[in-house]
Amino acid sequence: MLYEDKRNTHVTRYCDVDWAGSPIDRHSTTGYCVFIGGNLIPWKSKKQNVFAWCSAEAEYRAMASATCELMWVKQLQELKFCEV
Repeated sequence: MLYEDKRNTHVTRYCDVDWAGSPIDRHSTTGYCVFIGGNLIPWKSKKQNVFAWCSAEAEYRAMASATCELMWVKQLQELKFCEV
């Protein structure tokens, strides 16, 4: 995969959840992606470990997962592994 050097370090994060989407155990599925300068860096789709009683709870868990990933990207910037 090739990444374009757009001289843009703007970080954008998207996340969403499929609340109680699993027909077997009714667990939700989390999905998120992080873009730096328009380039997709990390992304993930995973079934949540616990049952969410409402869609807001499932969305909160998705946002928490995406925020952890965003913090990891920020640490890479601070360690100078990438020029974000």
